Amino acid sequence: MAYEILGTENNVIGVRISDRMRPSDLAALQAGAAELIARGQKIRLLVRLENFLGWERGKGWEDVGFLMEHGNDIERMAIVGEECWEEDAFLFVGKGFRATEIEFFGPGSLAEAEDWVRR
Repeated sequence: MAYEILGTENNVIGVRISDRMRPSDLAALQAGAAELIARGQKIRLLVRLENFLGWERGKGWEDVGFLMEHGNDIERMAIVGEECWEEDAFLFVGKGFRATEIEFFGPGSLAEAEDWVRR
């Protein structure tokens, strides 16, 4: 399993992603987010990429149903990780193609990312 939900506080979901992310990991994360959204909350994500190896190649990434249905229910997303993942992470989450505010922070900037996502 490439992800771990670190906790949910108010409307902020903390997630750690490590190793290689698979489509099934994304589906599980989206299901958890959908539960909070179903309760009427706009959510914010604090994503930590730790020992991250990228995304599994192959099929299963083409499902954009969650993004189409709930993309605007995510207010902010802070991604913390090695700078080499910034461009790919922005492409993966669709920065610039959705209303969500999305920022990337270097590995030593977790506190700054947390402050930003909670503002």
